[in-house]
Amino acid sequence: MGRDDHPTAPADCLTLVMPLQARAGMSTDDFYEYWLNAHVTLPARFPGISSIWLHAVSFDDAIWPRLPGVSHRPPPGDEFQGVPEATFVTLEGLAEFQAASKVQMDDGINFLQEMVAYRSIADATQTVSDRTGVPAPDGHDGLVRHLLFLRRREGVGAAEFRSFVADTLAPGWAGSAEVVKLRRHLFEEVEVTLDHPGVRMSRPLDRQYQAALEVVVPDSGALDRFAASPAWSQLAVAVGEHCAAVHAVRVNRCITTKYRGAITLAGVRGVAVADVIRRLGASSQLDDEVSALFLPAPAHVLV
Repeated sequence: MGRDDHPTAPADCLTLVMPLQARAGMSTDDFYEYWLNAHVTLPARFPGISSIWLHAVSFDDAIWPRLPGVSHRPPPGDEFQGVPEATFVTLEGLAEFQAASKVQMDDGINFLQEMVAYRSIADATQTVSDRTGVPAPDGHDGLVRHLLFLRRREGVGAAEFRSFVADTLAPGWAGSAEVVKLRRHLFEEVEVTLDHPGVRMSRPLDRQYQAALEVVVPDSGALDRFAASPAWSQLAVAVGEHCAAVHAVRVNRCITTKYRGAITLAGVRGVAVADVIRRLGASSQLDDEVSALFLPAPAHVLV
């Protein structure tokens, strides 16, 4: 069940989907080490932010089926290595987060060259379906995940494009028996929402995206069956008519650092430390007394 599907949870008023490009000259390994083990212990601690998912991604590892006449991968200079997704229940929460998170913003230059924050407002983000049973994954579910970044084809109006993605494409693919999760975002034109000094925060309009889909299947065989199914073939022509680009990036890990206001073990200690605590079954590290050494009260951590 996705956050926005929970019957008692308030709806999010803003979702940010933020492709991250590693600092020039930084190795991919160093980027992930810093992002997932140093930087991620900052944002989840600040007030105002509700949920944070981190997607460690690779274009080289993508196995999403291609469509004729549709760009499937950006040029090398536009590729990115990570995609955090953050939600805010209120705009007041966003302002509270912005006011408290200066040290996070100043940290961006240590590992980022570019961060483009795509804004999806209110129900422009929706979890169309989710049968994974794991709304707050820790990166070990073994599912095949892709993020698809969509660029509107020239001549297609913005309203027509948004309607196609929301009313036709997303529900059409979500209806496939092979798709266990589909979450969609409709983006506004980029404005700087979270400002990392010294980091490029925008792109020209012709290099921006207008929507994104998170599509999850159980395994690569399920993706092959999806690509051979009516859910794919019946929409293939329409996707080509509406989209100049469907840039598919494989999600090698999806990690939650905050969920519905509750910080996770990875959010407190970093991903590598959370992994080793789980792997060794070090339950004493999960005590509230230990968490209190790292967090202000209350110190309970979502595990």
